[in-house]
Amino acid sequence: MNLPFVLDVAIGLIFTYLILSLLASELQELTATVLQWRAKHLRDSIEVLLGGGINTPEQQRVQDLVARLYDDPLLRNVNQEAKGVIAQGFRRITRILFPGNRPGAFGNQASGPSYIAPETFATSLIEQLGITSMVDKLSQVRFERFVKRIVGHYWVNEFGEVGLSADDMFESGWERGAIREIAAKSNQVSLSADLNFRVLVEDYHDVLKAYQTGQANLETSVERLGEGLDAYISACANLDQSSPDTVLYVRRLRAYKSSVFGQNNDRVVISGGLKPSIAEIAELVNQGTNTHQEVAGAYDRVANQARPIDAQVNASIQSQIEDYRMGLDPNALDQPTKFEDLDYDLQQIFLANALKDLTSEERQMYEEYQSYKKIRSGLSRLPDAVKDSMSILARRAQTRVEQGENQVNQFRDEVAVWFDRSMSRASGVYKRNAKGVALLVGLFLAATTNSDTFHIFNRLSSDDSLRQLVTDRAAQLNLNAERSPRFSAQLEELKNETDAVLREIAFPISWNSSNLGRQLGCPSSGISATAQNQSLTEANQLKAQWENLYKECLNTNQASTAPVPLQVAEIMFNRPLGVLQMLFGWIVSGIAIAMGAPFWFDLLGKVVNVRNAGGKPRLAAGEEQKTN
Repeated sequence: MNLPFVLDVAIGLIFTYLILSLLASELQELTATVLQWRAKHLRDSIEVLLGGGINTPEQQRVQDLVARLYDDPLLRNVNQEAKGVIAQGFRRITRILFPGNRPGAFGNQASGPSYIAPETFATSLIEQLGITSMVDKLSQVRFERFVKRIVGHYWVNEFGEVGLSADDMFESGWERGAIREIAAKSNQVSLSADLNFRVLVEDYHDVLKAYQTGQANLETSVERLGEGLDAYISACANLDQSSPDTVLYVRRLRAYKSSVFGQNNDRVVISGGLKPSIAEIAELVNQGTNTHQEVAGAYDRVANQARPIDAQVNASIQSQIEDYRMGLDPNALDQPTKFEDLDYDLQQIFLANALKDLTSEERQMYEEYQSYKKIRSGLSRLPDAVKDSMSILARRAQTRVEQGENQVNQFRDEVAVWFDRSMSRASGVYKRNAKGVALLVGLFLAATTNSDTFHIFNRLSSDDSLRQLVTDRAAQLNLNAERSPRFSAQLEELKNETDAVLREIAFPISWNSSNLGRQLGCPSSGISATAQNQSLTEANQLKAQWENLYKECLNTNQASTAPVPLQVAEIMFNRPLGVLQMLFGWIVSGIAIAMGAPFWFDLLGKVVNVRNAGGKPRLAAGEEQKTN
């Protein structure tokens, strides 16, 4: 046994494993697609991430939260469900045959995405928890408090006009405001009748309203507050320069403005807490914290005013539903009775009709109220594990946040990193599970195709023509390293090349009488004689081959009338040693198939290169003398 012989046999075995691995990869991919293994594993991994473990006491809450996440528009856009009548019909059939998903596992969708970007997950989770809305509301509450901390309490009538109360009407210094306190210490007259102070309060109210309605951001609003206070100080300084009280009042106002706003309004955000810290952002999802109660109190005030508006909108929608039902067939099933029974398009139409009679302020109040109801409902069902995780992530992000950086974005980045690291570990689990599935698929494929490694080795070792043909055809494949079948397009090209080779080679696999007779150690004389009988048709030849196999393996002259599968079962029962060897051969083949097509492709290229490599050509005598 020389080296070329060993290499040729090795090439034949490797080529066989490559072909079977390609078939196994197709079978495994089809199974994974039909059963949605990747999507289910991703969903289960998210549930473990949010629940803090497997089968926790809050499992139902975790599943509800994940279902709401999958209903988020961002994740719905990631999921590419089947389109078209044929594709959707096939999807329905697979759901009936393989009902592996619990109802609502992917929200209102029948399937889920196989991959979610960390940034997408973080954004969806933060939106589902209502953190962005609550942060905006918290900033508005604190901004309003900051404004009134400067100018004191004021009221607005139904026409939007600002009213000032007399100084003696306030019970506390906070209601009076810092400017009134400074005026009292500087022996100034009551500011309630001061025109300049009224202009300042009106200006501050306009700034507050613009910020609350989203017409101006926080930085612009703070800048306008500083400019308004500067204008008021300048107006006071021009009143009476000879009065020591006025000079003292102006000096104290400038000192107050500098201490609160700083040189470039950089102190306002810190002193007023206008931008919540990351720790406060995490506390928003915990209904027992002071930060959440601060926001909840503001929403409750909105709710008291918005409930009549909400009732008006609901009455309008219900009236439209009744009118819509009158146009339907009375005998029709599933007639809508409430807003949730309508499809999405009708919901939007009815809602738009109900909102068109509201003023802009009423509409804003209604939208805030609906947002608060959704947030409150979601937080009431939020698992404690998620609250704890948010707190931990907030503390971790707080150590890296820089001054002036958007706290919500920093928190979102921390959630994205948390998700990405967890999914990396989950990906490792999926790969290990996929290896186990690949082994099962390999064993199944080896048994169904009768790919016995020992039999294949014996055939390649004893059949020179088969070995030479397989080796030549394998060497003709394009085995460049950069064309690895790890890439789908190149893998498809490799499949086409191997298909062309298989059409020319009678491989020693499959359940035929010739292979089975050799595997079980049956005499082959009867099989060969039958194969040489050219007078029989192809069907009769196959029948005669199985009959001869039965006679030779059982050493009998009596043919069996049983179907071929029963004949094979009887033969295998009477030759247990051969069957045992077949089983071991299948196991070896199954393990080899599970190693994957890329492995065998790379190995085949290396072995073929070794086989094609020869010794350095010897120079002719004349050329050798010239070189010397």
